[in-house]
Amino acid sequence: MLTLWLLGILASLVVGIYFYATRNFKFWKRLGVPYVSPYPLVGSVKDVAFQKCAIGEFLKDIYSEYKGLRYVGFYSLDQPAIVVRDLDLIRSVLVKDFNNYADHFIELDQDLDPLGSKGLFAMKGPKWRHMRVNLSPTFTSGKMKNMFSLMQECGQQFDKYLEETVAQNSTLDVKNATSKFTIDVICSCAFGIESNSLKNPNAEFTHQLKKTFEFDILRSLKATVAIFSPGLLKLLRMKLFENSMYDFIRDAVWNTINYSNPMGTDVLSNLAALSKMSDLEDFDHVFDLEDDYYAAQAFSFFTAGFETSSTTMSFALYELALHPEIQNKLREEICQVLQKHNNQVTYEAIQDMKYLDMVVNETLRKYPVLPFLDRKSIQSQEIPAPSGEGTITIPAGTGIYIPLLGIHYDPKYYPEPEKFNPERFTDENKQSRPNYTHMPFGEGPRTCIGMRFGLMQTKTGLTHILSRYQVEPCKETQIPLEFDKKNFLMSSKGGINLKFNKTTI
Repeated sequence: MLTLWLLGILASLVVGIYFYATRNFKFWKRLGVPYVSPYPLVGSVKDVAFQKCAIGEFLKDIYSEYKGLRYVGFYSLDQPAIVVRDLDLIRSVLVKDFNNYADHFIELDQDLDPLGSKGLFAMKGPKWRHMRVNLSPTFTSGKMKNMFSLMQECGQQFDKYLEETVAQNSTLDVKNATSKFTIDVICSCAFGIESNSLKNPNAEFTHQLKKTFEFDILRSLKATVAIFSPGLLKLLRMKLFENSMYDFIRDAVWNTINYSNPMGTDVLSNLAALSKMSDLEDFDHVFDLEDDYYAAQAFSFFTAGFETSSTTMSFALYELALHPEIQNKLREEICQVLQKHNNQVTYEAIQDMKYLDMVVNETLRKYPVLPFLDRKSIQSQEIPAPSGEGTITIPAGTGIYIPLLGIHYDPKYYPEPEKFNPERFTDENKQSRPNYTHMPFGEGPRTCIGMRFGLMQTKTGLTHILSRYQVEPCKETQIPLEFDKKNFLMSSKGGINLKFNKTTI
């Protein structure tokens, strides 16, 4: 009797959980919106949840499968969400109706992830607007030019590192090598800190920052929940980053501000000034911008800046190794431009390298480091109905996802999308394509604030490498590349190993 009673309770519990988990699964059908079939507990993102595909690949598949539709519904675990395919609707989300889609859908708990939640990427509403306005002057073209001398010093250290490393073994993991360069650049240019990543293989900065992007099964699951169901992340008290990482960044930032002169480094000088502005009294009274908000911006810049640029450089070198004719053309440009600038890698020289810009843009098309954009509808919003007649209402709080990888691989915009072809980014070809078909840094008011910095360090690193070395595949090179399904960023599984041959300009 007791056994039957327990079985009845268990059955009731299972049925209750099932009906609760599927309570919203008729939402898109009622509106007449085509949608990806859901499953209890995991919704439409089953393959992502079980790490059979990465988030960017999942959204790309939706984009490709539902051709001709302006948008597609899916279920983000148990909640309705939408993938936007139409360029006009994308413009509405990112620019035209930005005020209603200003916030990212992802949300971190401020107690569990104090720096991650308070960084510019995760900030929302008036706090985000205030911080964005005050940090934007840091990244003007004039400020980039002022930073370049420090970047070039890191470039010279990069030359020494490559010379010593290649002398021992001509085969290098370019992701590992370029990440050391970008860590040194960010620490030096933005924060006035000497990280010694190129000189010391056991440098603490290298160790701490690389931990941020190491995705095991549990970390990947947490990231999936954060991107698709941030409310559940809070409910389960799950944090994305370890306290040791936050403590390390806090100590690095505040020790530099308090005990050295940050005024020569643009990011720290702006953060230091922002934290002491007398006219922030009323603002602080309303929004309570305590010290962690400033350390959080440093955390965001560290983590975003080093990973995106090193990954882009790695993918560019991989493609150049597979396409020696493109590599030779780029090296010829580097040679010609540097000769005009007394064989010095200068800010002006980098700006003059038009083919290098094309190569980087094509790399970012084929390998956008963040392969999707996410937004949240702040208020209910009407959009055209799928039938083309009338409208439907998207409720407040709905997750909006823009599949960059799908757009970047759409043959309508990029014929033979799997082919690496920098000629897609001549001025003429760029003008012939619609807007919002190439958005590796996002678009609109929430475009990546560090875009100029990221492009500059990527181009500088590639120039230092290709002016001295020819890269080619080796026996350890993956052809084709296998991508990490656990990482929400676009990342190769394992390293990218290439052979370096010394050359001269």
